Amino acid sequence: MHHTSFRPTRNQIWTAARTAAHSIPPRVLVVDDFIDSADSLAAFLGSTGFDTRVAYNGCDALKIASEWHPDGVVLDVAMPGVSGLAVARTLRESPETASVPLLAYTAYETDDNFDELRAGGFDAVCAKPVDPTMIVKILTLLMGAAPANRTSIDS
Repeated sequence: MHHTSFRPTRNQIWTAARTAAHSIPPRVLVVDDFIDSADSLAAFLGSTGFDTRVAYNGCDALKIASEWHPDGVVLDVAMPGVSGLAVARTLRESPETASVPLLAYTAYETDDNFDELRAGGFDAVCAKPVDPTMIVKILTLLMGAAPANRTSIDS
């Protein structure tokens, strides 16, 4: 078989370069004191193309967020110690994380709770147990609407 060498057009090169520039996986921090829940959600998000890290308490969540600069945070609300609401408030008060989309991941099912979560800085809420593909959809929507908070690739 005779193959002619493939010469990509300038347009194809441009498209490929642009795709590469946009293929930095979005960073998502998963915060849940229930370790199995956190790990399995992070693994699922990782398999769908997110770069994930996990925190099992509010203190670690704040430390990771300030050092790693996630593009989105899935945050359990009811945690011992520093609650999800306290984490959300702190993230909203820091200029570096003020605009990062926050998804409340909660076992609460009361309606009045949604107002509290919205007031606390959360952008969306999903009740546990939830289909993880739903979380992917919500995160994609949230992060698509949010300004990219990383101008360059940092580790």
